[in-house]
Amino acid sequence: MNRLAVFDLDRTLLDDTSSISEGLVQRLAAALVPGLSCTVASGRDLERIAPFLDQLGWKSVPVIAEQGALVVESGSGHILLERGISREVLLGTLDTVRSTRIPLNVIVYGRDAPQVFRSAGAPSFVERRLSGPYWNGPRDVPPLEEVVTAGVRKITIICRPGDTGGIRDTLAAELGPRATVVTADVNFINIMDTGVNKGTALGWLMAYLGLERGNVMAVGDCEADQSMFAVAGVSVAVANADKQTQSMARYVVPSNNEQGAALALESFADGRFRFFTSGA
Repeated sequence: MNRLAVFDLDRTLLDDTSSISEGLVQRLAAALVPGLSCTVASGRDLERIAPFLDQLGWKSVPVIAEQGALVVESGSGHILLERGISREVLLGTLDTVRSTRIPLNVIVYGRDAPQVFRSAGAPSFVERRLSGPYWNGPRDVPPLEEVVTAGVRKITIICRPGDTGGIRDTLAAELGPRATVVTADVNFINIMDTGVNKGTALGWLMAYLGLERGNVMAVGDCEADQSMFAVAGVSVAVANADKQTQSMARYVVPSNNEQGAALALESFADGRFRFFTSGA
């Protein structure tokens, strides 16, 4: 391998039904040329990334998971890089959630089973993500001494779409320079410690694989993907990306519902999408 294409999952590879069509799978496979490989950089955990890796046949390159908190081998699950959240950021987030009147759900991801909380009186927004025989829905944020703080890597806030921007800004102001707070979807916000993001994880992976910046393409749709654009030599936004993300990308391709990811890979493979040095 001497070139790598890195794709966000939700609303980039996945269409609006959260699936990958067989037509897109075939088109992506046909675009691969010798020396070019693909992987995923997602806010999801490996368990919820793995089915799509199986469908795509992308098993040879480590995966960036949990918004850059993990770099993990897709087949074995062996962790290559792990970045945790400080106790201060976790408890500060939960304190902000408990004090708001806006309906919020919180999922705390780490080495153990996710902890799931909500602001007082909030409905559950997480049924499809965490449903199971023992699932009773989120509980109100408990006294902070009851929260498990060890081994936590990422916090996800789920809210109503119209509340996302305000909650993101509130959390960023409350947590300050200790935390990375990014919008990951129209109603999702991810929180990690400062310096933890997809871009830093991609930079680590590039060094691990011995890849030069100009031989790496990153494709995404939202604020959570922008950190990759600063690291990869080729940056691509899908047309359904927000305006700021599009403005930060060198190239824009059709939307996630129009197989824009396939066009990105085809263009990277044949040299239409390439790295330009300063002044070129």
